[in-house]
Amino acid sequence: MKKILFFLFISFFYITSINAAITTKPVLNLETAKLMAQACLDLAVEKKWKINVAIYESPGSLKYYASMDGAYPASELISKIKGKTSAGLPFTTRTLREMAFNSDNVSEGITTIPDIALIPGGVPILLNDGTHLGGIGVSGSSGKNDETCAKTAVDKGLQIIHE
Repeated sequence: MKKILFFLFISFFYITSINAAITTKPVLNLETAKLMAQACLDLAVEKKWKINVAIYESPGSLKYYASMDGAYPASELISKIKGKTSAGLPFTTRTLREMAFNSDNVSEGITTIPDIALIPGGVPILLNDGTHLGGIGVSGSSGKNDETCAKTAVDKGLQIIHE
């Protein structure tokens, strides 16, 4: 009986210590993702852009997707690659392009990673404390416009999350 009690006592502390080591992080919920996409779509309508928007959770599960009427069919895949890139790496796709080709410390290795977008329009979703929640990809207009739209969506998401 003493061995059983001793075993249960040790097991309790072992299990408790394992549970204490589990870390959690905030997640991007569906409602926030929808509102982020809507902010981007509203800007696109105002500016008369035809875009696709793909929002991913980190490290890369599609959370929300929207396509405007008249958007280029190929920009669907491009928006998804941009979003997944910024969900997996905490950089904009523009920054990754600069890291790969234009910086003093050229990192050509970035170009060898499969399915990485190196064109503007992908923006990571980073909380104030640096937590990487995911990424958004926008495609269908110019790279500058796509990136502006994605940043508008991220700003909306951070506003909601930090309220």
